Amino acid sequence: MDYNDTGFIRNKLKLNDSRAKSKDLKPMPELAIRCGKGGGLPFEHLMTDCYSGCLCYDNICYGNCTAALFWLDQGYDFGKRVINKWDEELFEKDLKSVASEQKWFRQGWVSDCSFSQDGWVLVSKISDVLARYNRHLLIITKGHSLPTDEILRNLAKNKVEIRVSLSALDSIDEISRRFKLLELYRQAGGISIPYVMSCRYRNQELRDNQDYIVKYIIDNDYIAGEHPLRVSRNNILISELEDNGFYHPKYTDQYWFGRILDVYPNFVLPAPTHLASCYKMEYRTFSQIKNKKYIKGATKNLPTYEDLLHNRIKNRKELERHAAYSDQR
Repeated sequence: MDYNDTGFIRNKLKLNDSRAKSKDLKPMPELAIRCGKGGGLPFEHLMTDCYSGCLCYDNICYGNCTAALFWLDQGYDFGKRVINKWDEELFEKDLKSVASEQKWFRQGWVSDCSFSQDGWVLVSKISDVLARYNRHLLIITKGHSLPTDEILRNLAKNKVEIRVSLSALDSIDEISRRFKLLELYRQAGGISIPYVMSCRYRNQELRDNQDYIVKYIIDNDYIAGEHPLRVSRNNILISELEDNGFYHPKYTDQYWFGRILDVYPNFVLPAPTHLASCYKMEYRTFSQIKNKKYIKGATKNLPTYEDLLHNRIKNRKELERHAAYSDQR
């Protein structure tokens, strides 16, 4: 099956908000890189991203970004990103206040370290500090740029997990670069995890693209995770989706289908907000996993489509805290 270039759909996904056209929006603030609740983050597993800001409003991911809307409400231009301030001593001070049980920190929850080589260099330095305290990073990225071989090797040495976001809405160039990052990091000895932004499409081209991604993951023995897309009512993408979905209980104007890839064995990892503090991936390929029904620290997950269909939402409290960017002030 060939992968189709869906740029014609992707390019239509604009944030429909007149505020984004204001000339008075400020550049994003330069933030100090902190970690855990002691550093002002809403959860212990979070840290400040390497970048403050991400893509411009006309190009936010799939026309739907909670973080972009949050910063827009504060009067900032989300697309005028800046690299954040790194103070190793301050970061270590925060780290020492985090419970010893918390073994991993998420990098890439509202931005992406891959926008430049400076971002990759910075995240590599952060991984060095965490390794000294027997902690590791979980990076979520779209691979806007590829790191050097030296950085790949250093991240692998520090047991960093890199999750690369993939979607049927991505272009040919994007999907090729993201799979290249996954393979380069695995070759360097790292933990490469495809992270599929899934959805139920009525558009056949998009359905074929999602099938292609899933098949590639299985054929290449990757351990994978899934994150169901949530699509706002006013997003043009709504017309490309099946009409048997649901509105999210927390984000009540956003339409979704829950997890739909649970039928494929490789998709064993939940979203990071559903990982326990003890989580640590010890395998680099799916075939290496001894007990495929149990991975330490990965015992909860988002509801499946069948759960939503039969009104069986488990761990509602976990769902309420999911993707809670607005909890940070």
